[in-house]
Amino acid sequence: MIRLQRVLLLLAAVFALVGVVLLLWHVPVVGAGTPMLQSAENPGQTPADLGCRLCHSDTDAELTFPSGETLPVQVDMTVLAQSAHGHSAETPLQCQDCHRPINDYQVPHAPVSAESIRDYTLQRSVTCENCHVEPHITNHPGPDDPDTPVGCTDCHGSHDVLTVEQLRNGDGTTNCVTCHEAVDVTSHTETELTQVIRTGLFTNSLTDGYCLACHRLPDRELEFANGDTVSTTIDGLALRQSVHGDTNPTGQIRCVECHGRYEFPHPEVIVESAREYTHTRNEVCAECHQDQFNETLDSVHAIALEDGDLEAAVCTDCHGAHDTTHPDEPIQQSSLMCRECHTEIFDQYAESIHGEALFEENNEDVPTCIRCHGVHNIDDPTTNLFRIQSPLLCADCHADTELMSKYDISTDVFDTYVADFHGTTITLFEHQDPNVESNKAVCYDCHGVHDIKAVDDPHAGIKDNLLVTCQKCHPDATDNFPDAWTSHFKPSLENNTMVYLVDLFYAIVIPLTVVFLTFMVGTDIYRKIRTGARR
Repeated sequence: MIRLQRVLLLLAAVFALVGVVLLLWHVPVVGAGTPMLQSAENPGQTPADLGCRLCHSDTDAELTFPSGETLPVQVDMTVLAQSAHGHSAETPLQCQDCHRPINDYQVPHAPVSAESIRDYTLQRSVTCENCHVEPHITNHPGPDDPDTPVGCTDCHGSHDVLTVEQLRNGDGTTNCVTCHEAVDVTSHTETELTQVIRTGLFTNSLTDGYCLACHRLPDRELEFANGDTVSTTIDGLALRQSVHGDTNPTGQIRCVECHGRYEFPHPEVIVESAREYTHTRNEVCAECHQDQFNETLDSVHAIALEDGDLEAAVCTDCHGAHDTTHPDEPIQQSSLMCRECHTEIFDQYAESIHGEALFEENNEDVPTCIRCHGVHNIDDPTTNLFRIQSPLLCADCHADTELMSKYDISTDVFDTYVADFHGTTITLFEHQDPNVESNKAVCYDCHGVHDIKAVDDPHAGIKDNLLVTCQKCHPDATDNFPDAWTSHFKPSLENNTMVYLVDLFYAIVIPLTVVFLTFMVGTDIYRKIRTGARR
């Protein structure tokens, strides 16, 4: 009997030794000689996994929740091996990495504490944060959201986690669309979602790529309570080429610098209309452009806005939002901005002598809208002050000798106006009280405002129709009335000959008379001095 027991013990020892040898046969060396046991059939599978896999690879068992729901515990080992955490991953995960014994995942397992499958899913999602300490910015409410909580595994799966490459190829977008439809959330198509993922949706910081992942998609709109819609599609190329883009001397302005941490889903827009929304965004410009913004506060546009005119221009109306360009490159750009609101006036200007030179000849010397009206501090052109000071606007060019010489235009045009009755009166008003109304002619009363033509144009009302022009202020003027005006030419033998000769006569006679009278007075004084000395 004792001998039989010894034989049995010997056989047991032999079998144990054979088992150890077979086990050690599959021990690779990792790192500094530290062995990690793994299975020959499933590389990366440790003996600790073997127990999990033996039970969960082929079983009909289910988890039963207090809600009455059941969840199968069978795991497809082939899918698990091919997942982002499988044996082909750079750092394969083992079962216990997620289902640690410390969490009562030893056999027999502790009962689940979740009330339902949904609660269990959200509880298990927290495990992902053990490795993914800084996960990507999510576009969904978190697990704690009371209405529509979303956990990591809702999108990424649990044992069938997709790799980054698979996500970029669109392998997971079907699940996105299915889930969105189930909760009645507006969704993109699978193709659009794939493009969104590829262009930077999954990032751990608010980069431009994150924003453009959605805002690059075509035909996207924001609808307001009153029915207004605005496009939310952003042209990425136009953004990079804008003054805030790649060429910005201080570096490209990122989306968050204007919009803040505007993560998705965005806060609800509470304004009623698209125009109101534009005004709410306008003050963002002041954060960088404070001086220019302050100038606009006294402009005619700001005054109109204070009076309740929501259509009054603000920064983005002139400069644009995401496609902001240099307002003076090309030179026509600033006037084209004004056309957006002042279409009728622009059309008049475009057909004027100045407009034709600007748009047909690309002449950079001619006055544009902002050269006469200002840029940010635009004054009201209907005031008495603007009217009385308007000749000074014309003087910016027409009193510039160097500039006028390029076009064979004499600065006498301005000088003679200032010297005549009209200009002298206006000058007096300007010095005494520029706000007092004056009915004396200024430059644009005769030449027009935005529709200025060449003086020899038959429709200009200067040479051919001068009487008609004079009758605007002098309704009783007769045919010979314009003859009393010497025009803008200084008197000469060629122009206003009689006036020139009269001026010349007085220019000679008056000095000679003064000299003669001075001589007579001098000689008389000399005579009286000598007569007095003799006495």
